[in-house]
Amino acid sequence: MQLAVLGAGLAGVTTAYRLAEEGHDVTVIDRREGAGLETSFANGGQLGFREVSPWAAPGVPWTALKMLGNPDAPFRWKPRAELDQWRWLAAFLLRCNTAARTERERHNLTLGLYSQKEFEALLKRLEGEGAAFDFAHRKKGILRLLPDERAVEEARAEMARLEDMKPGLDVLGAEACVALEPALASLHQRGKLAGGLYAAGDQSGDAHVFTRALAKHAEEKGVRFLLGRDITGFEEEKGRLKAVRLGKEEVGAEAFVFCLGVGGLGLAKKLGFRLPFYPVKGYSVSLPAPEGAPEVSLTDEDRRIVVSNLNGTLRAAGQAEVAGFDTNLDRTRAKSVLRALEALFPAVEGKAEEAEFWTGLRPMTADGSPLIDKAPGYRNLYLNTGHGTLGWTLAMGSAGLICDLIEGRKTAIDPAPFALRRPSLFP
Repeated sequence: MQLAVLGAGLAGVTTAYRLAEEGHDVTVIDRREGAGLETSFANGGQLGFREVSPWAAPGVPWTALKMLGNPDAPFRWKPRAELDQWRWLAAFLLRCNTAARTERERHNLTLGLYSQKEFEALLKRLEGEGAAFDFAHRKKGILRLLPDERAVEEARAEMARLEDMKPGLDVLGAEACVALEPALASLHQRGKLAGGLYAAGDQSGDAHVFTRALAKHAEEKGVRFLLGRDITGFEEEKGRLKAVRLGKEEVGAEAFVFCLGVGGLGLAKKLGFRLPFYPVKGYSVSLPAPEGAPEVSLTDEDRRIVVSNLNGTLRAAGQAEVAGFDTNLDRTRAKSVLRALEALFPAVEGKAEEAEFWTGLRPMTADGSPLIDKAPGYRNLYLNTGHGTLGWTLAMGSAGLICDLIEGRKTAIDPAPFALRRPSLFP
């Protein structure tokens, strides 16, 4: 089958590669000059297959209100005269309760564990073909740092809720956390570590390097990449998408997969439907790892950052800014991620002058789950988008699921929780 994938980020490249493996003729289209240059370019690096809880949670609205006006606040909202922003915020606030969070935890965990299987199977196939590549991959787990006893009890409650799914989570005491990751000794000595939630099966790696390398191997499998090309319109006929317009050029296909992030919101409206996600800006800082830098990937609950060691580059990422499509790098916000990293590991201060800052927009749904579905009104247009902070984590599972839908075969997991028109997104 002739297929066109719209978007060359993580979702687009993994989808294109899987479709090529199925024997399809695939073309990938993206406005950027290379693969993986948007949301995944300098993300936190975590493959948190078990770190999939949605952001919407009890207490989040009150915490956000208390932080209004604080330039260092992990969450910042800039009100805009924009219906989509207010719709998203309303849906998000309605999800800030225990029942809603628990519902999505289970769905995301199902997709996360499936994604891990698909990811590891892909790496084995690449190795078998002599196409393995270095993307700073580490299989040392992810440790969520818990700052106080209340956080420890909440982690135990999370384990209890998910126990029947056997995700492989363990609550560790502070001493056990230090034994696992000696870089935490200073934090423990300062009395700022009560324990941790350890997911031994989780991993980390450089998402951009992975995406770029996989795109290269996709080309070797015959996938065609049309990069630096703006999608200007569409050709439709009787409920089918016939072609994508790139200025004066048209690219036709038998089926299309929409893997565009926030840049695709306007294009979806041109096609006659609304994607229920909104841009949420995040920041990261990358610097040379100092001596004694952590080897295990970390999630710091107190400072709201994640930290990964990418072969000698220490990367910290965090912040959530609901401010429309603004992609300017606010140095105050970016430096707050660096200060959080320095507070966690004082040895980082000596490397601060070498820090590189980055910002990007995440396509976030209000309920924290992606959109994997057939687009409304079209028999041959599929959606694989809206992954928010979980794009690196859920990429391969989402690609496998969308391939099953295109092939019309029984899906590996139930796709219904990731449908476009689910009630949690359209209250």
